[in-house]
Amino acid sequence: MTDRIRTGTGARWQRALLFPALCLYGILTILSPAQAAEAPTAPATPTVTYARLADLVIASPAIARVKIKSAVALKPERAPDLGTGQTRFYVEAETLGLIRGNSVVARKIGFLLDGSSANAKKPGLKGREMLIFGKVGAQVDQIQLTASTALVDWTPANEALVRKVLADVMAPDVPPAIKGVTSAFHQVGAILGESETQIFLETASGAPISLSILRRPDEKAHFSASLGEIVDEAASIPEPDTMLWYRLACGLPEQLPARALRELAQADAQAAAGDYAAFRAALAPCRREATPVL
Repeated sequence: MTDRIRTGTGARWQRALLFPALCLYGILTILSPAQAAEAPTAPATPTVTYARLADLVIASPAIARVKIKSAVALKPERAPDLGTGQTRFYVEAETLGLIRGNSVVARKIGFLLDGSSANAKKPGLKGREMLIFGKVGAQVDQIQLTASTALVDWTPANEALVRKVLADVMAPDVPPAIKGVTSAFHQVGAILGESETQIFLETASGAPISLSILRRPDEKAHFSASLGEIVDEAASIPEPDTMLWYRLACGLPEQLPARALRELAQADAQAAAGDYAAFRAALAPCRREATPVL
C-alpha cells in the first residue's frame, strides 16, 4: 500500500510538472521566429566602389537622397548634342535628405539624365531611391548632375560609404591630388641585394608626397608612402579605401616619366623604374568604373 501511494504521488507530481514544461516549450517555439527576426545581420556591402564615390564627391558640391517620382523622355530636338542611341530624360524626384550642400534644396526637384534610347518608353526609375551628385541650379528645385552616371541606388551601405568618403575628403589633412612625378633616386646598399628607391611627387597643393621602395636580401620589398619632405621609415603602403590610397592608385602615372630619371645612371634608372612598377602593383587596384542607370 505504501508503495502504491508513493507511486501515485510521484505520478501526480510528474503531471503537475509536465504541463508547465509543455507550456514553456510552446512559448519558446512561438518566440523563436521573432527572436530570429530580431537577430543582428551582417551589413550588406556597397554596390559602388570607394574610388568611384571619391570621384563623385570631390566634383559634387551637392549630394542628396531622393525618391524618383517620374522620368519622361524628351524629344530629340530638345537634346541635339546627344549621340545616336541616346535619349535625354527629365526626372522629377522627392528630396528625402541632403547629405552635402550649403544651398537650400526644394522638397520636389528635377534634373536631366542621359540614357539609352532603348529605355525611352519604360525608364524603370519610378519609385527607386537614389543618391544623386551634382550642384543646385539657379532655382532650388533644379539639380545639375555632375555626370549622367552621377547617381547610384540608395542602400544603407551605399549611404554609409558616401558619408565615409565625404568625411575623408573634408578632413583637414586630406592628401592632395597628384599632378605627376618630379624626381626619382636609386641607391644600392652595402650588402648584395640591398637597395632603396625614393620617388617624389608633384601635387595640386604643393604639399610633398614621397614613395619609398626598400629591398633587403631574403626579405620582401617594403613599400611606403610619406606625406612630408622627409621619408617616414615607419610608414607603409596605404590601405585600400583611404584617401591616400585613392590619390596614389588612381592618380599615379603608369610609368615613371623620362624627366624624373634624367639625372640617374642607366642601371639606376632601370632599377628605379622597376621599383616604381612594383609599388603600383602592390597598391590595391583603382576601380572607378561608372555604371549607367539607364
